Parts: sequence; structure tokens; C-alpha cells
Amino acid sequence: MFVFSVLFFALLVLTSLATTAVVRYSMTSRDKKAFVRSKLTEPPPPVARFLFRAGTLVDANPAALRICSEMPTDRFDWEALRKKLSVNFPDFPFAQGASHDRDLTVLKSIDPNDASVVTLDQWHDVARVTLEQDARPDLARRTAILQAMFQAPNPIWKTNSEGTVIWRNSAYKSLGAALGYSADNQLLFDTTNICAGDPAQKFKLSSSNGSRTHWFNVTAVHAGPNTMLYATEADAEVSAQDSRRSFVQTFSKTFAQLSTGLAIFDGDQKLVLFNPALTQLTGLPGDILSNRCDLFAFFDQLRERHVVPTKSRQMDWHSQVVDILRRAQDGEYCETWTLPTGVTYKVSGRPHQDGALVFLLEDITAEITVTRRFRSELEQVHGVLDTIDSALVLFSPTGQLRLCNQAYRDLWKSDPDSSFAEYTFRDAMLHWQADCLPSSVWTKLKRRILSTSDRSTWSASVTKSSGETLDIGVSPVAGGVTLLTFKATNVAEYPLPSTH
Repeated sequence: MFVFSVLFFALLVLTSLATTAVVRYSMTSRDKKAFVRSKLTEPPPPVARFLFRAGTLVDANPAALRICSEMPTDRFDWEALRKKLSVNFPDFPFAQGASHDRDLTVLKSIDPNDASVVTLDQWHDVARVTLEQDARPDLARRTAILQAMFQAPNPIWKTNSEGTVIWRNSAYKSLGAALGYSADNQLLFDTTNICAGDPAQKFKLSSSNGSRTHWFNVTAVHAGPNTMLYATEADAEVSAQDSRRSFVQTFSKTFAQLSTGLAIFDGDQKLVLFNPALTQLTGLPGDILSNRCDLFAFFDQLRERHVVPTKSRQMDWHSQVVDILRRAQDGEYCETWTLPTGVTYKVSGRPHQDGALVFLLEDITAEITVTRRFRSELEQVHGVLDTIDSALVLFSPTGQLRLCNQAYRDLWKSDPDSSFAEYTFRDAMLHWQADCLPSSVWTKLKRRILSTSDRSTWSASVTKSSGETLDIGVSPVAGGVTLLTFKATNVAEYPLPSTH
């Protein structure tokens, strides 16, 4: 019996050795290497341990401290840990506390691809939380991040503390090749003066033969002892800035030659552009205008120099400026400012894009003076004509009545100046014919007045319904204007009977 047992045990050992030999024989050398490599490179699952007392973190191992640093909070407590773990562990308790002298709870992740486990060991006011993380999701996440960075369309590279490029993505390599640099030339950007955390800086990158130039915005961030740098193309931005700068220079040079004062306010009501004519017309010093004064300060300065007339004493100054601003925004502000010095300005305000406002200040003193002088001379001409006994009326080449004297208004009992509509020769002749006896003179007179070829003097006589005889004289005047005179030659003692 004993011999049989020994033989049976020996048979089992030989069978086991044979099976092992078969497995080892069936595994190729490549499979062996892959198997060994996977065992050597497979990271052990990190374990994070937290120790809480009354909801406050009192101790943690390095893996737990790394989790604490990832949370955007100054104070890492029980609630912060719950927010961190509740995504995969929704049953994590809201508050610390044991229902018995000691509670031991094990929670598994609800993600089927995540084998992480949380163990809560609580007693009294103490709780030990152990997080056994599954390294597989983290490894997959890191692989996805590295793949995304390498395949990103923008250049990304990593430098060490000495500024040497130790990693670069595909876009970085393609950029160097497109610019004609060799594959060994890893340093395309001179980033010695850029520090992690600084705002993006512009870098100019030229091709190896200098035929092409590209601009990039480069940002640097810390990556442990190294630095990660990200570049985005800025050719369109630089081109737009150059175009804008060129436009502003051309704009400024153009308006610098104008005699009209120009003031442009941006959407924040700050003065962003003005021309020399504005300082000449308003007397405002250039240093005040160059300091980007706001719209209210601008009008305050105009008021102090008596450039802005006061509209009404019942409206305070601030309300007047608000009214100017409102009307300018609606595109309706256009006024004439008559100053105590005798100067007259035409001021208009118009809205511009992005809430900007444009004010134009034009000196129209000369125009106003000429207009006033013309009106004065015209009034003098009217006064002289009114002293003449004969009735006088002046018609334009197209037949419009230009002016008449008082004798004409008394003779025909008509005042053409009071007519709302345009008073023409046809209207006047209808009035004359209605007040006179029928005559062929009116047809001849019509041809004379409206003719552009026959410009000789002409005279005729007509009889009014009252029996009064009128001598009509036609005299051409320069500019195609025609002067008609009506002069009574005799007055009948008794009016003639009306034929109408």
C-alpha cells in the first residue's frame, strides 16, 4: 500500500512537470519577452491613504497628497474628498461618522472598466480612507493625452531646464521641414526669454533662405522640472494689426490736412483720435486731448473756454451734454454754435461702429458773414425798388418770379412772396388777364418771357377792367433774367363795364 502511494505521488509530479514543459515549449521566445516586459512595465496600483479626524484631514501619504493637490481648494476636508470620489463612488458618505464602535465599508467603482476600491475604516471621530486605484484607466488616459498632443495641428514641444528640446510633436517637425530646416535642427524658437506663466509672446520665424516669414504666439507652462511650450499661428493677427496701423496712419494724415475739427470717441466714450484743426478751433491744449479724456471732460473743457453756447438756463449743464450724446447716438445732432466772439461753428455728431461717436467742428463764420451780407444787400435792393412808382417784377429764365416791388403788389393786389408754392410767370399772367380786358398782347408777352433766343426789348399796352391803360415794358437782364414794368398812362373817370 505504501509503495502504491509513492508510485501515485511520483506519477502526479511527472505529470505536472510534463505539463509545464509543454506550456514552456509552446510559448515562443517573442511571447516570453512580451510577457516578461509586461510584468516588468506594469505599474503596481497606487494606494492613497487619508486619515481624518472630525472631518478634517490630519495625515496623508504621498499618493493621497497628490490627489489633494489636484483639487481647486485651499482646505482639503471630508467634503472635498467626497466630491472627488462621488463620480465613481456615489455611495461615499456625505459626512464622517461610525454607526457602531467601528465600521468597515468597502466601495467599488461603478465604472465597469475601473477596478478601483475605496475602503472606509471608521471609529469614534477617526476615519481611515484607503483608495486602491486601478492603473489601467490612468494609463489609457495618459496614452490618449500623449497621442492628442503628438497629433495636434499646432507645434508643441518640451524643453529641459537648460532649454534643450527633449520632445516635439508632429506639427513641430512638419513646421521645421516646411521652412527648409534639417531634421537635426530641433530648436526652431528661441524661447530663452519666455517664462512659464507669462502671457503669450509673439515670435517671428523665417525660412532657412529668408523667403518666407511666419508669426506665432507661444505660451509656456511648467511640466515638473521641464517646460511645455505651445505655439499658435498668428499670421492673420499680425497682418490685421499691420493693416490697422497703416489705416490709422493714412487716416490721421488725411484728416490732419482738413480745416474741419475731428474728435472720435470709442465705445467707452474715450477720445481716441483728433486732428490739429480741433485744437486750433477750440483752443484746447494737445496734452489734455492726448490723455484720452472722456466725452464729459471734453465738453467741460469746451465750456470753460466759452466754445459751447448755453442752450437754456432751465437745463443744467450735465443734462445738456447727455442730450448732445443721445442725439449724436441717434445721428440727429447738427447745430450751429454762435460764440460771443462772433465766431460761428457748425457742429455735428454721428454714431460709428462698436458704439463710437464722431464729432465734426466746422468754422462757418465766413459763410454766415457772406449770407448775412447778401441778405442785407437784398433788403437794400428791395428798399430801392419799393421807392420806384412803376410796378416792377423779375422773372428767371425758367419763368420763376424772383422779386417784385411794392408798386407791383399795390397794382395787382397780389403778394407773390407770401405764396407757399413756387410762383411762376404762368400764375402771374393768369392774374393779369383776369384783371384786364381781352388782348392779344398776353400771347406775345408769353413768347417774349419764355423765349431763350429773342432777348430784345419790347413794349405794349393793355387796358385794365377799370379802364386804366398800362404800358408794359420788357427788358432783358444779365443771366437770362427778364424785367417787366407796368406803368399807368391814364386813369378813366368811370370804370368800363366788365366783359366777364
